[in-house]
Amino acid sequence: MANLVNYIKWRGDLGFEQSPFNEVDNLAFSLLIYNDLNGIVPDSATGGEITVKKAADIYFSTHPKDGLSRVDFDWVLLYMAKSKRFGELTLSDYLDVNDMDKDMLITAMTIHFPDGSLFVSFRGTTMDIDDWRMDFKISFEEIMAQKEAVNYLRYILSKYAGDVYVGGHSKGGNLAVYSAMNLPNIVQQRIKHVYSNDGPGICPELLDERKFANVKWKLTHIVPTYSIVGMLFELDVPHKIVASDGERMLQHSGMTWKVDGDHFVTKKHLTEESSALNRVIDDWIENATMEQREAFTRDIFDAMKAGGAVSLYDISKGGFHDFGTILLSAAQSESKTKIILGKFFGSLWREFEKIRVMEALKTQQGLVDAFLILLGIVFLAIPKAIYNMIGGAVALTCALFSASRILKAGTRDEKAFIKRGRMLFHIIVMSFMVFIVSNVERIPRWTNAFISIVFFTMAAASVQYVIKHKKTIKRSGSFWMILIAVVNLNIGIISLATPQRLTSVKSLTVGSYLVLIGIVRLLIQILSKRPSPKDNGYSYESED
Repeated sequence: MANLVNYIKWRGDLGFEQSPFNEVDNLAFSLLIYNDLNGIVPDSATGGEITVKKAADIYFSTHPKDGLSRVDFDWVLLYMAKSKRFGELTLSDYLDVNDMDKDMLITAMTIHFPDGSLFVSFRGTTMDIDDWRMDFKISFEEIMAQKEAVNYLRYILSKYAGDVYVGGHSKGGNLAVYSAMNLPNIVQQRIKHVYSNDGPGICPELLDERKFANVKWKLTHIVPTYSIVGMLFELDVPHKIVASDGERMLQHSGMTWKVDGDHFVTKKHLTEESSALNRVIDDWIENATMEQREAFTRDIFDAMKAGGAVSLYDISKGGFHDFGTILLSAAQSESKTKIILGKFFGSLWREFEKIRVMEALKTQQGLVDAFLILLGIVFLAIPKAIYNMIGGAVALTCALFSASRILKAGTRDEKAFIKRGRMLFHIIVMSFMVFIVSNVERIPRWTNAFISIVFFTMAAASVQYVIKHKKTIKRSGSFWMILIAVVNLNIGIISLATPQRLTSVKSLTVGSYLVLIGIVRLLIQILSKRPSPKDNGYSYESED
């Protein structure tokens, strides 16, 4: 099935006079802005315009095409420049503000059509941590980027005549809607249409319903079947749900959306997995005050940058260590952040209740999953004392158990050599456990070995589950269970090989992983037995 690049290549020989502007063109312009054209497209102060073809020539003189993935936005600029439809369109009024002193990040530009109409494109979220901070801020305040978007759109309308389309992807879609609805009525009439491509809505506490009503009928909100970002602060408009060849969150990229001719391939529903997660997030946000949202955003993103990271790529390169540092910083933050994290787990549990989690917990795997989640929560709750507490508790329990078995063995009616052997075994076990309990400094290392055994057991249990349910489990479920087994095996080996690294960061990382893996295993079991999804309220478009 074709995607955006195929559309540009196959239909690029048709000018806008032959084939009018359509929804797929909107996506092309909304993704074109992701290319760094600063210094190539003239800004408002410089004045003037540049064709897409010439801008591409300059851009690719310093940006090699080798090594690009299929979802890189460079392909959009490359093939637009080669086409009759897009190559001679002109670009102007480039705006690129990255000023964290003013708490503002925004990029926009204007595309000129042959008939004099315009498309104002706002860039969405990049991998920059400060950019994501701005996204989270829309949950509790009007951000500076939104206000600057209004100023930019008002300026373009005053500078040029003709109809105006406004659009953007992700955060850019939010800026498109916000800027259009906050224009003065006298110029708002020139807005022909607004496109939000998987962009979040506007926080209900901050939404001016009267202003939104003025542009609501001009708005097209496009989301993929697995949409999370686009369903945040869901606006009261129909959603055009489009098919995607991406997996889960990769569907957020418009480069994965399926195209047929001059329109998207549409679906009736979001995936059930996406709908369930959206219900959790909606419930979480509704139960958090504006003050709590603000504290959570500040603490989490300050924690992300604490280690010197600038982008999410930096954090991903740091692996478990950087993730543990973030969790440790969050755990030591003010109580409002801890409260909102607790509310998230509460929302997650309420959603689990709706999918009959109690039935799953009655199974052997369900009990194991519940144990993992509980153990992970204990690791997160007391990261500094967890190794002493667990090690001491396990050793004491084993010692008491062995003592009871020694007493019981003494009363058994069996051969003397068997009785002596049984009692000797339990005496050795009890003595070893008493030795551990009486040597506090050794308890953490003993616990580390115990945790390694837990991970090895989890790996074996995942493989056993796949073998036992090979006739009924879905292929995707088998894949994830085997992947979990491999990860557990590796963590067990690493933990056993590095007993000296018993820090709070390691405890938080292990705890987070245990909670996550317990939830994932539980979901695999639940979703593999669920009936086919029914209409979930997002059925606005006909099946293609």
